[in-house]
Amino acid sequence: MITATLPAKLGVQIREEVSLAPYTSMKVGGPAQYFATVSTTEQMIKVARWARAAEIPYYILGGGSNILIADAGIRGLVIYNRCRLVRVDEAPCCVFPQDDRPFVFAESGAPMAGAARSSIVAGLTGLEWAVSIPGTVGGAVVGNAGAHGGEIKDNLWNVMILGADDGAGLTVEEMDAVQLAFAYRSSSLKRQLTVKAGFGPIVLNANFRLDFGDVEAIKATADGYLQHRRRTQPVEPSVGSTFRNPPGDYAGRLIEAAGLKGTRVGGVEVSELHANFLINRGGAGAARAADVLALMRRIQQTVEDRFGVRLEPEVQLVGEWPETEE
Repeated sequence: MITATLPAKLGVQIREEVSLAPYTSMKVGGPAQYFATVSTTEQMIKVARWARAAEIPYYILGGGSNILIADAGIRGLVIYNRCRLVRVDEAPCCVFPQDDRPFVFAESGAPMAGAARSSIVAGLTGLEWAVSIPGTVGGAVVGNAGAHGGEIKDNLWNVMILGADDGAGLTVEEMDAVQLAFAYRSSSLKRQLTVKAGFGPIVLNANFRLDFGDVEAIKATADGYLQHRRRTQPVEPSVGSTFRNPPGDYAGRLIEAAGLKGTRVGGVEVSELHANFLINRGGAGAARAADVLALMRRIQQTVEDRFGVRLEPEVQLVGEWPETEE
């Protein structure tokens, strides 16, 4: 058994065949072969290095949004990231003698919305757009998350990465925003549409460089974004935005114009409130990941037939999907 080889000094418990549906925003997905929760960066590094040495592939699970875990689950070790420290740091005067703008430091398991709220309380502007988005800082960095005209790349200074194995083991390294090669909802850290557990790089934490601003004005802007989300996005379980917006248009508009609002496959349906959201009204156990993917395929085909536009998924397929979906 894997637990027999787990050093006690790691300070974590590994469980077997743990259902992942409760850990995802869509409330679907099969089991993790092995499952461990980490709450400190030190634990994350130790567990990942141990898994690499034991040749057990790993997958880092954060907020569980913008991913679709296969009904067959994930083979390998799922590391549930609960590293959630957020703080505001002064800029070192010896490094930035002419610039006193502070940094917001956030561990990768911290909710992105929580990091944004911390910056607002400190009177810092630049992350207001993030108060309404789901997911964690790590996932937001990997996918260059954005909303309301803002993106991660706009204020990210650097990240610390537990790098890919170079033969000498997993090493910690710093990467700046340029090295991450950000693009629309993507970065150099975001792999192909379908991913399985492996030995890839892990975002440990991020530093955001923000500007000083008027606290009341910043709060008002953030409140406006929150109200907009409540008015326009469903509250039922969903993966978040399902498709990327095509150039010059919106995925939701195209899906609605194709008459697909309310369309169902199994326990999954296109939201009547926002057509780019697929919802699971029944919660965990009421739908299958295969239903979500089937509905996504139907939407893609219908929109392409009607408008000649092929919608590209924003959702990443994770785990043991049939080879035809890879």
